[in-house]
Amino acid sequence: MITNSTGKSILILEDDTLVARSLARMLRLEKFDVSICPDPNTALALCSKRQFDLIITDQMMPVMNGTEFAALAKVKQPNAHTLLISGYIDTDKADKALENGSIQKFIPKPWSNEDILNIVEKEIQLSKISQAQNTWANEN
Repeated sequence: MITNSTGKSILILEDDTLVARSLARMLRLEKFDVSICPDPNTALALCSKRQFDLIITDQMMPVMNGTEFAALAKVKQPNAHTLLISGYIDTDKADKALENGSIQKFIPKPWSNEDILNIVEKEIQLSKISQAQNTWANEN
């Protein structure tokens, strides 16, 4: 059963510990509830246990890439918005993921902290709207 978190919850899937901690630290300073997973399988298991407003995933990882993970996570987290971050990207894969809705934005590494904070806030607001619309639709 998925439990709803309070506040603005973010899942970071990043196999580079330094990048994950840096991003999480910045987001926690802005009062976001942040969970970090180092691999896609752990992240998918966590997606089955709790609800996230936003998922931030790296593209280049062992086991599966970020666009593959995003498609699987969308099934478990249909209202969560997903950001793909990468220093190396296959634009065809990113474009396809954007078109099918498994990711909402691509952010290249390195990023500007100000830009990523603005994007995160906007995507969480859109995720909350999507959640409210789906709740309303299910109740009526």
